[in-house]
Amino acid sequence: MKIHWSKPIFITFLLATFLLVACREEFNPEVNPMDTNLLVVEGYIAIDGSTSTIKLSRTGNLDQAQFRIESGAVLRLIGTESGAWSFQELEAGVYSISEILPVNQEYRLNIRLRNNETYESELLTPISTPELDEVTWSKGDSGVSIRVNTQGTAEAQYFLWQYEEDWIFRSAIGTFYRYDRETRRIEEVTPETDVSRCWNDSRIQRIAIENSRRFNGDLISDKEINLIPNLSEKLSARYSILVKQYAIDRNAFDFWEIMRKNSEDIGGIFSPLPSLIGGNIKKVGDSNVSVIGYISMGIPSTKRIFITAEEVAPWPVRISEYDNCSARPDTIPPSRYAEYFQSGNFMPVNPIFGDGPFPIAFRAAPAFCVDCTQRGTNVKPDFWED
Repeated sequence: MKIHWSKPIFITFLLATFLLVACREEFNPEVNPMDTNLLVVEGYIAIDGSTSTIKLSRTGNLDQAQFRIESGAVLRLIGTESGAWSFQELEAGVYSISEILPVNQEYRLNIRLRNNETYESELLTPISTPELDEVTWSKGDSGVSIRVNTQGTAEAQYFLWQYEEDWIFRSAIGTFYRYDRETRRIEEVTPETDVSRCWNDSRIQRIAIENSRRFNGDLISDKEINLIPNLSEKLSARYSILVKQYAIDRNAFDFWEIMRKNSEDIGGIFSPLPSLIGGNIKKVGDSNVSVIGYISMGIPSTKRIFITAEEVAPWPVRISEYDNCSARPDTIPPSRYAEYFQSGNFMPVNPIFGDGPFPIAFRAAPAFCVDCTQRGTNVKPDFWED
Protein backbone atom coordinates (compact mmCIF):
# COMPACT_ATOMS: atom_id res chain seq x y z
CA MET A 1 0.00 0.00 0.00
CA LYS A 2 1.24 3.45 -0.83
CA ILE A 3 2.39 5.54 2.08
CA HIS A 4 1.60 9.24 2.04
CA TRP A 5 3.65 11.35 4.34
CA SER A 6 2.08 13.81 6.76
CA LYS A 7 3.59 17.23 5.97
CA PRO A 8 1.95 19.97 8.09
CA ILE A 9 5.24 21.13 9.57
CA PHE A 10 7.03 21.36 6.22
CA ILE A 11 4.12 23.00 4.42
CA THR A 12 3.78 25.55 7.23
CA PHE A 13 7.44 26.47 6.86
CA LEU A 14 7.04 27.12 3.14
CA LEU A 15 3.80 29.11 3.55
CA ALA A 16 5.14 31.32 6.30
CA THR A 17 8.41 31.94 4.48
CA PHE A 18 6.57 32.70 1.24
CA LEU A 19 4.45 35.30 3.00
CA LEU A 20 7.57 37.07 4.20
CA VAL A 21 9.28 37.16 0.82
CA ALA A 22 6.21 37.82 -1.35
CA CYS A 23 4.15 40.41 0.57
CA ARG A 24 5.54 43.27 -1.61
CA GLU A 25 7.23 42.91 -4.96
CA GLU A 26 10.05 45.33 -4.11
CA PHE A 27 10.75 43.71 -0.71
CA ASN A 28 13.63 41.23 -1.04
CA PRO A 29 14.80 40.13 2.41
CA GLU A 30 17.82 37.93 2.80
CA VAL A 31 16.89 34.38 3.74
CA ASN A 32 19.45 32.41 5.66
CA PRO A 33 20.34 29.37 3.51
CA MET A 34 20.35 27.27 6.68
CA ASP A 35 16.63 28.00 7.09
CA THR A 36 15.96 25.99 3.93
CA ASN A 37 17.81 22.94 5.24
CA LEU A 38 16.27 22.50 8.66
CA LEU A 39 15.90 19.11 10.29
CA VAL A 40 12.22 18.19 10.73
CA VAL A 41 11.38 15.65 13.46
CA GLU A 42 7.80 14.30 13.62
CA GLY A 43 6.34 11.62 15.84
CA TYR A 44 4.88 10.37 19.08
CA ILE A 45 6.39 7.66 21.28
CA ALA A 46 3.87 5.23 22.78
CA ILE A 47 4.93 3.27 25.85
CA ASP A 48 2.15 0.65 25.70
CA GLY A 49 3.80 -1.60 23.11
CA SER A 50 1.97 -0.18 20.10
CA THR A 51 4.07 0.86 17.13
CA SER A 52 5.63 4.31 17.35
CA THR A 53 7.22 6.08 14.39
CA ILE A 54 9.57 9.03 14.12
CA LYS A 55 9.95 10.68 10.70
CA LEU A 56 13.06 12.65 9.82
CA SER A 57 13.31 15.02 6.87
CA ARG A 58 14.82 18.30 5.74
CA THR A 59 13.08 21.43 4.53
CA GLY A 60 13.94 22.41 0.98
CA ASN A 61 14.18 25.60 -1.03
CA LEU A 62 11.05 27.64 -1.64
CA ASP A 63 10.81 26.41 -5.25
CA GLN A 64 10.89 22.76 -4.20
CA ALA A 65 7.56 20.96 -4.03
CA GLN A 66 8.64 18.32 -1.57
CA PHE A 67 10.82 17.85 1.47
CA ARG A 68 13.92 15.64 1.53
CA ILE A 69 13.95 12.44 3.52
CA GLU A 70 16.67 12.03 6.16
CA SER A 71 17.65 8.35 6.07
CA GLY A 72 20.45 6.38 7.66
CA ALA A 73 20.07 7.94 11.10
CA VAL A 74 20.46 6.12 14.42
CA LEU A 75 17.71 6.79 16.97
CA ARG A 76 17.85 5.69 20.60
CA LEU A 77 15.45 6.29 23.47
CA ILE A 78 17.23 6.46 26.82
CA GLY A 79 15.51 6.22 30.21
CA THR A 80 16.68 8.45 33.05
CA GLU A 81 16.55 5.55 35.53
CA SER A 82 17.22 2.53 33.32
CA GLY A 83 16.99 1.13 29.84
CA ALA A 84 17.85 2.13 26.29
CA TRP A 85 15.86 1.21 23.18
CA SER A 86 16.87 1.47 19.52
CA PHE A 87 14.58 2.37 16.61
CA GLN A 88 14.58 0.46 13.34
CA GLU A 89 14.40 2.24 9.99
CA LEU A 90 11.31 0.71 8.36
CA GLU A 91 11.74 2.71 5.19
CA ALA A 92 13.76 5.73 4.20
CA GLY A 93 13.33 8.37 6.89
CA VAL A 94 10.77 6.42 8.95
CA TYR A 95 12.03 4.97 12.24
CA SER A 96 9.96 2.62 14.38
CA ILE A 97 9.85 1.04 17.81
CA SER A 98 7.31 -1.24 19.53
CA GLU A 99 8.13 -1.62 23.20
CA ILE A 100 6.34 -1.64 26.54
CA LEU A 101 8.25 1.01 28.48
CA PRO A 102 8.27 1.89 32.20
CA VAL A 103 5.84 4.69 32.97
CA ASN A 104 7.56 5.97 36.12
CA GLN A 105 10.61 7.57 34.55
CA GLU A 106 11.54 10.25 32.03
CA TYR A 107 13.21 9.69 28.69
CA ARG A 108 15.44 11.41 26.17
CA LEU A 109 15.43 10.78 22.42
CA ASN A 110 18.89 10.79 20.82
CA ILE A 111 19.29 11.20 17.04
CA ARG A 112 22.61 10.68 15.24
CA LEU A 113 22.56 11.50 11.53
CA ARG A 114 24.71 9.97 8.80
CA ASN A 115 27.04 12.96 8.94
CA ASN A 116 27.49 12.26 12.68
CA GLU A 117 25.57 15.38 13.74
CA THR A 118 23.75 14.58 16.97
CA TYR A 119 20.42 15.92 18.19
CA GLU A 120 18.52 15.16 21.35
CA SER A 121 15.17 15.95 22.89
CA GLU A 122 14.46 17.62 26.17
CA LEU A 123 13.35 15.21 28.87
CA LEU A 124 10.11 13.49 27.87
CA THR A 125 7.51 12.69 30.51
CA PRO A 126 4.95 10.02 29.53
CA ILE A 127 1.34 11.17 29.80
CA SER A 128 -1.54 8.68 29.95
CA THR A 129 -4.32 9.70 27.54
CA PRO A 130 -7.97 9.49 28.66
CA GLU A 131 -10.15 7.17 26.64
CA LEU A 132 -11.40 8.54 23.34
CA ASP A 133 -15.11 8.37 24.11
CA GLU A 134 -16.61 8.59 20.65
CA VAL A 135 -15.83 9.27 16.99
CA THR A 136 -18.89 10.55 15.11
CA TRP A 137 -19.65 11.98 11.69
CA SER A 138 -22.27 14.16 10.07
CA LYS A 139 -23.00 15.22 6.52
CA GLY A 140 -23.27 18.93 5.82
CA ASP A 141 -23.12 21.38 2.94
CA SER A 142 -19.32 21.15 2.67
CA GLY A 143 -19.00 17.37 3.02
CA VAL A 144 -18.74 14.85 5.84
CA SER A 145 -17.35 16.13 9.13
CA ILE A 146 -15.46 13.71 11.42
CA ARG A 147 -15.75 14.68 15.10
CA VAL A 148 -14.58 13.41 18.48
CA ASN A 149 -15.89 13.51 22.04
CA THR A 150 -13.59 13.10 25.01
CA GLN A 151 -13.22 13.98 28.68
CA GLY A 152 -10.21 15.87 29.99
CA THR A 153 -8.78 15.35 33.47
CA ALA A 154 -6.59 17.25 35.91
CA GLU A 155 -3.57 15.36 34.53
CA ALA A 156 -4.59 15.53 30.85
CA GLN A 157 -5.98 18.85 29.64
CA TYR A 158 -4.30 19.34 26.27
CA PHE A 159 -5.05 17.07 23.32
CA LEU A 160 -3.67 16.37 19.85
CA TRP A 161 -5.52 14.18 17.34
CA GLN A 162 -4.06 12.41 14.33
CA TYR A 163 -5.75 9.97 12.01
CA GLU A 164 -5.23 7.42 9.25
CA GLU A 165 -7.69 7.24 6.36
CA ASP A 166 -8.33 4.20 4.15
CA TRP A 167 -11.02 3.66 1.55
CA ILE A 168 -12.21 1.43 -1.28
CA PHE A 169 -12.31 2.77 -4.82
CA ARG A 170 -13.00 1.19 -8.18
CA SER A 171 -11.32 1.45 -11.55
CA ALA A 172 -12.92 3.62 -14.21
CA ILE A 173 -13.54 0.60 -16.46
CA GLY A 174 -14.17 -2.80 -14.92
CA THR A 175 -13.25 -6.14 -16.45
CA PHE A 176 -13.58 -9.83 -15.61
CA TYR A 177 -10.62 -10.79 -17.79
CA ARG A 178 -6.86 -10.39 -17.81
CA TYR A 179 -4.10 -10.97 -20.32
CA ASP A 180 -1.33 -13.29 -19.14
CA ARG A 181 1.88 -12.04 -20.72
CA GLU A 182 3.65 -15.33 -20.08
CA THR A 183 1.11 -17.61 -21.75
CA ARG A 184 -0.09 -14.81 -24.08
CA ARG A 185 -3.65 -15.82 -23.42
CA ILE A 186 -6.66 -14.08 -21.89
CA GLU A 187 -8.16 -15.68 -18.80
CA GLU A 188 -10.85 -14.91 -16.27
CA VAL A 189 -9.74 -12.97 -13.20
CA THR A 190 -9.70 -14.52 -9.73
CA PRO A 191 -10.16 -12.71 -6.40
CA GLU A 192 -6.36 -12.48 -6.22
CA THR A 193 -5.96 -11.03 -9.73
CA ASP A 194 -9.01 -8.75 -9.71
CA VAL A 195 -7.88 -5.16 -10.29
CA SER A 196 -11.31 -3.54 -10.44
CA ARG A 197 -11.56 -2.86 -6.69
CA CYS A 198 -8.71 -1.43 -4.62
CA TRP A 199 -7.86 0.32 -1.38
CA ASN A 200 -6.12 3.64 -1.06
CA ASP A 201 -4.97 5.61 1.97
CA SER A 202 -3.96 9.03 3.15
CA ARG A 203 -1.78 10.10 6.05
CA ILE A 204 -1.90 13.81 5.17
CA GLN A 205 -3.93 15.61 7.80
CA ARG A 206 -4.83 18.88 9.40
CA ILE A 207 -3.54 19.89 12.83
CA ALA A 208 -6.30 19.20 15.38
CA ILE A 209 -5.72 20.25 19.00
CA GLU A 210 -7.85 21.37 21.93
CA ASN A 211 -7.61 22.56 25.54
CA SER A 212 -10.27 20.87 27.67
CA ARG A 213 -10.13 23.68 30.26
CA ARG A 214 -12.06 25.85 27.81
CA PHE A 215 -15.19 23.79 28.44
CA ASN A 216 -17.44 23.08 31.41
CA GLY A 217 -16.31 19.98 33.22
CA ASP A 218 -13.35 19.58 30.82
CA LEU A 219 -15.73 17.91 28.35
CA ILE A 220 -14.70 18.24 24.71
CA SER A 221 -17.76 17.67 22.55
CA ASP A 222 -18.12 17.52 18.75
CA LYS A 223 -14.57 18.62 18.04
CA GLU A 224 -14.06 18.47 14.27
CA ILE A 225 -10.77 16.86 13.31
CA ASN A 226 -11.34 16.15 9.61
CA LEU A 227 -13.64 17.12 6.74
CA ILE A 228 -14.17 14.89 3.70
CA PRO A 229 -15.12 17.35 0.94
CA ASN A 230 -17.96 16.81 -1.48
CA LEU A 231 -17.14 14.75 -4.60
CA SER A 232 -14.30 12.95 -2.78
CA GLU A 233 -13.75 9.36 -3.87
CA LYS A 234 -13.08 8.46 -0.22
CA LEU A 235 -16.81 7.87 0.23
CA SER A 236 -17.46 6.25 -3.15
CA ALA A 237 -17.84 2.79 -1.55
CA ARG A 238 -16.54 2.31 2.01
CA TYR A 239 -14.31 4.52 4.15
CA SER A 240 -12.41 3.94 7.38
CA ILE A 241 -10.69 6.37 9.72
CA LEU A 242 -8.49 5.42 12.67
CA VAL A 243 -8.38 8.32 15.12
CA LYS A 244 -5.45 8.57 17.52
CA GLN A 245 -5.87 10.77 20.59
CA TYR A 246 -2.80 12.01 22.47
CA ALA A 247 -2.65 13.89 25.75
CA ILE A 248 0.24 16.37 25.53
CA ASP A 249 1.80 18.92 27.84
CA ARG A 250 1.33 22.70 27.68
CA ASN A 251 4.57 23.34 25.79
CA ALA A 252 3.63 20.83 23.11
CA PHE A 253 0.17 22.36 22.85
CA ASP A 254 1.65 25.85 22.38
CA PHE A 255 3.96 24.52 19.66
CA TRP A 256 1.11 22.87 17.73
CA GLU A 257 -1.14 25.90 18.21
CA ILE A 258 1.41 28.13 16.49
CA MET A 259 1.85 25.55 13.74
CA ARG A 260 -1.92 25.34 13.30
CA LYS A 261 -2.31 29.09 13.02
CA ASN A 262 0.49 29.34 10.48
CA SER A 263 -0.80 26.46 8.34
CA GLU A 264 -4.58 26.95 8.55
CA ASP A 265 -5.08 30.62 9.35
CA ILE A 266 -2.01 31.51 7.22
CA GLY A 267 -0.96 33.68 10.13
CA GLY A 268 0.34 36.99 8.81
CA ILE A 269 3.55 38.59 7.67
CA PHE A 270 4.52 39.01 11.30
CA SER A 271 3.67 35.44 12.37
CA PRO A 272 6.64 33.53 13.73
CA LEU A 273 8.45 31.34 11.24
CA PRO A 274 8.59 27.64 12.16
CA SER A 275 12.36 27.97 12.38
CA LEU A 276 11.81 30.43 15.25
CA ILE A 277 9.25 28.30 17.10
CA GLY A 278 10.73 26.57 20.10
CA GLY A 279 10.39 22.82 19.76
CA ASN A 280 11.91 20.28 22.13
CA ILE A 281 14.69 18.98 19.85
CA LYS A 282 18.14 20.59 19.97
CA LYS A 283 21.46 20.02 18.26
CA VAL A 284 24.05 18.73 20.71
CA GLY A 285 26.82 21.28 21.11
CA ASP A 286 25.05 24.08 19.25
CA SER A 287 21.62 25.06 20.55
CA ASN A 288 21.47 27.93 18.04
CA VAL A 289 20.82 25.50 15.17
CA SER A 290 17.08 25.50 14.44
CA VAL A 291 15.15 22.22 14.46
CA ILE A 292 11.45 21.94 13.61
CA GLY A 293 9.40 19.47 15.63
CA TYR A 294 8.02 18.48 18.99
CA ILE A 295 8.12 14.90 20.26
CA SER A 296 5.59 13.80 22.88
CA MET A 297 5.33 10.54 24.75
CA GLY A 298 2.75 8.47 26.63
CA ILE A 299 -0.16 6.09 26.20
CA PRO A 300 -2.48 7.02 23.31
CA SER A 301 -6.15 6.17 22.87
CA THR A 302 -7.49 5.05 19.48
CA LYS A 303 -10.82 4.34 17.84
CA ARG A 304 -11.78 3.27 14.32
CA ILE A 305 -15.06 3.80 12.49
CA PHE A 306 -16.37 2.89 9.02
CA ILE A 307 -18.71 4.87 6.77
CA THR A 308 -20.41 3.42 3.68
CA ALA A 309 -21.56 5.20 0.56
CA GLU A 310 -25.13 4.17 1.34
CA GLU A 311 -25.00 6.04 4.64
CA VAL A 312 -24.10 9.34 2.98
CA ALA A 313 -26.12 8.91 -0.23
CA PRO A 314 -26.48 10.73 -2.49
CA TRP A 315 -22.71 11.15 -2.83
CA PRO A 316 -21.60 11.97 -6.39
CA VAL A 317 -17.92 11.27 -7.02
CA ARG A 318 -15.49 12.92 -9.39
CA ILE A 319 -12.09 11.31 -10.02
CA SER A 320 -10.35 13.74 -12.35
CA GLU A 321 -7.69 11.19 -13.32
CA TYR A 322 -10.41 9.11 -14.97
CA ASP A 323 -11.98 11.93 -17.00
CA ASN A 324 -10.63 10.69 -20.34
CA CYS A 325 -11.06 6.96 -19.72
CA SER A 326 -12.89 5.02 -22.42
CA ALA A 327 -12.55 1.74 -24.33
CA ARG A 328 -11.19 1.81 -27.87
CA PRO A 329 -13.76 0.95 -30.54
CA ASP A 330 -11.51 -1.60 -32.29
CA THR A 331 -12.46 -5.26 -32.06
CA ILE A 332 -9.36 -7.26 -31.17
CA PRO A 333 -9.28 -10.95 -32.22
CA PRO A 334 -6.97 -13.55 -30.61
CA SER A 335 -4.43 -13.14 -33.39
CA ARG A 336 -3.82 -9.54 -32.24
CA TYR A 337 -3.88 -10.04 -28.46
CA ALA A 338 -0.09 -9.82 -28.15
CA GLU A 339 0.00 -6.71 -30.33
CA TYR A 340 -2.39 -4.86 -28.03
CA PHE A 341 -1.80 -6.36 -24.59
CA GLN A 342 1.79 -7.65 -24.37
CA SER A 343 3.22 -4.22 -23.51
CA GLY A 344 0.87 -3.84 -20.55
CA ASN A 345 -0.27 -0.40 -21.72
CA PHE A 346 -3.74 -1.72 -22.57
CA MET A 347 -6.01 -4.30 -21.01
CA PRO A 348 -8.92 -6.38 -22.36
CA VAL A 349 -12.44 -5.08 -21.63
CA ASN A 350 -15.90 -5.41 -23.21
CA PRO A 351 -15.82 -9.09 -24.27
CA ILE A 352 -17.48 -10.06 -27.55
CA PHE A 353 -19.14 -13.48 -27.59
CA GLY A 354 -19.90 -15.85 -30.44
CA ASP A 355 -21.77 -19.12 -30.11
CA GLY A 356 -19.61 -20.47 -27.28
CA PRO A 357 -19.26 -19.55 -23.59
CA PHE A 358 -15.90 -17.80 -23.95
CA PRO A 359 -15.33 -14.45 -25.70
CA ILE A 360 -14.02 -14.54 -29.24
CA ALA A 361 -12.69 -10.97 -29.16
CA PHE A 362 -12.27 -7.97 -26.87
CA ARG A 363 -11.97 -4.26 -26.90
CA ALA A 364 -9.02 -2.53 -25.23
CA ALA A 365 -8.75 0.27 -22.70
CA PRO A 366 -5.74 2.06 -21.18
CA ALA A 367 -4.31 0.06 -18.26
CA PHE A 368 -4.52 3.10 -15.96
CA CYS A 369 -8.29 3.16 -16.44
CA VAL A 370 -8.70 -0.58 -15.80
CA ASP A 371 -6.01 -1.51 -13.28
CA CYS A 372 -6.77 0.14 -9.95
CA THR A 373 -3.44 -1.05 -8.49
CA GLN A 374 -1.81 1.81 -10.40
CA ARG A 375 -3.44 4.10 -7.83
CA GLY A 376 -3.68 1.80 -4.81
CA THR A 377 -3.58 -1.86 -3.80
CA ASN A 378 -5.96 -4.79 -4.29
CA VAL A 379 -4.73 -6.39 -1.06
CA LYS A 380 -7.31 -5.93 1.67
CA PRO A 381 -5.87 -4.28 4.82
CA ASP A 382 -5.74 -6.57 7.87
CA PHE A 383 -8.12 -4.35 9.85
CA TRP A 384 -10.72 -4.00 7.10
CA GLU A 385 -14.31 -4.93 7.86
CA ASP A 386 -16.72 -5.54 4.96
